[in-house]
Amino acid sequence: MTPFLRLLLIALCLLGSTAPSVRAAPEPANAPKVKLTFVNAEKFTDVVVDGMTSKSGTDLLFSELNRHLATLARRHLAPGQTLVLSVRDIDLAGVVEPWRGPDFGRVRYLRDTHPPRLAFDYQLLGADGTVAQEGAERLTNLTFRYQLSTTTTRDTTHYEQQLLTDWMGATFATPKQAKTKP
Repeated sequence: MTPFLRLLLIALCLLGSTAPSVRAAPEPANAPKVKLTFVNAEKFTDVVVDGMTSKSGTDLLFSELNRHLATLARRHLAPGQTLVLSVRDIDLAGVVEPWRGPDFGRVRYLRDTHPPRLAFDYQLLGADGTVAQEGAERLTNLTFRYQLSTTTTRDTTHYEQQLLTDWMGATFATPKQAKTKP
């Protein structure tokens, strides 16, 4: 895919995500929410996406991670809760080696020595806006290439989404599970 077509596809995806969707059911007013922010994104370790290193690359990452976190919030958070994530650093799984030649700046080589890494601060806010839980996390998965994935997508942030899926499952009890415990 040419860089122009890739940028056009990203632009259409971003425009599509802001337009009202015919297929999407309306969210209940008290549905769990996620507020994702990138802090100093220009200083992130590795956000090279298909040769894009600047704003367009981080916009694509933001879109994919935000969509995935919204799905996780519906699964793990109680109605009315809000998860606020401030991402301090992203190091995508693999490495880009542009020195290999033209167009290799768009290829990401997956190696055990370059696992996905995320660093972020989070706050879980109750329905009334009070802080129910907060903390700082540095996530990595050294065996990312050898694990069965629970995510079904093959997005650019597939391995980072898996990190967030595992973290959410371990950090926040599913509301249904919390009610059935004695």
